Amino acid sequence: MSPLLQKVLRLLAGVLILFVGFFMMQSLIGMKQSPSVTLPETMARPVRTTVVFNTQVTPKVPVEGRVQAWNRIDLFAEVNGVLSLMGEDFREGKSFKEGEVILNLDDSESRSNLKSARSVYLQLVTGMLASIQVDFPERIEIWEQYVESIDVTKALPSLPTPESKREEYFIVNRGVQASFYSIKASEERVSKFTVRAPFDGFVAQALVKPGALVRAGQPLGLFVGTDVYEIQTAVHSRYLATIKTGDKVIFHDENDLVVAEGKVDRIAGNVNASTQSATVFCKVRASENRQDQMRDGRYLSGFIESSEIENAFEIQRNLIDGEEKVFVVNSNELEKMSVVQEFRSIETAIVSGMPNGTLILSDPVTGAYLGMPVSVGESIVE
Repeated sequence: MSPLLQKVLRLLAGVLILFVGFFMMQSLIGMKQSPSVTLPETMARPVRTTVVFNTQVTPKVPVEGRVQAWNRIDLFAEVNGVLSLMGEDFREGKSFKEGEVILNLDDSESRSNLKSARSVYLQLVTGMLASIQVDFPERIEIWEQYVESIDVTKALPSLPTPESKREEYFIVNRGVQASFYSIKASEERVSKFTVRAPFDGFVAQALVKPGALVRAGQPLGLFVGTDVYEIQTAVHSRYLATIKTGDKVIFHDENDLVVAEGKVDRIAGNVNASTQSATVFCKVRASENRQDQMRDGRYLSGFIESSEIENAFEIQRNLIDGEEKVFVVNSNELEKMSVVQEFRSIETAIVSGMPNGTLILSDPVTGAYLGMPVSVGESIVE
């Protein structure tokens, strides 16, 4: 056999082997069963829900500000004198009740002069009793009782009221009225040597010390009340439509304990152009057992309770999307429902438009979508 024929035979044998192997492999592959593919079942996401119950909801506008005493006065001397060393010291932090003496100036000379003037007045009135006995016998008993009531160490009693013009002219002609009002003016001046507390409070600033010489018009210090306070706060313009004078206001400390309660006293008529807020003044008193925590100058935070909104429900603001919709649960699937925001606070919103009994999410669900299957546990009823 020639070499060429041998090569051709080998080539044909190789091709035949390849074909036989290919067909055998296809036959074996056809005999193998395909594995079954099982798709995972869609699992229902457990969620927390709240049942909607529409009612009257009170909006709460957040506020904060510095406490200022409602009653605060600057003390000035109206007379000259030396600050007395007797009695309570006039020093910063010293507390006084209404009517108590805050400070005393030495008034010994003025009081002596006043006693002398009263003695002269008593002599004048006594000296005209004989004339009254003759000219006005029906009035002598009244004037004798008046003379007996005069004490040169005490304030003069009021003059008897004349019963006729003739009696009035008689008293004026004797100089009784002029002397009486002159002494009353002196009594008023002497009273200025003693400064009394016009309300419960404390000395916030003392500019003089006991024994110091005080001159008329000299500032003595600052007296601050401890009963009623004012808190000035800035409220954003978006809240102004919901608050009004007389609304209740509550302030608390860093531990959320109520420190002061009161009402909105005044609302500024203008809005700050840069902050878009208006000044609101709240008049408050310290809560029971919290008087020791109210301090002039302290900062407190709280809220104003505005007028109630009818047929509404309060939810977390993060439950509302950009389209003013919230997720609700219907037949164990998530759906969306449109709401109307009546009021927005920092964390919550008061909304309307949801029927009673609607099941809404209590907390946002990550990756939530329309038709998402959910499983509902115990719902919160508010």
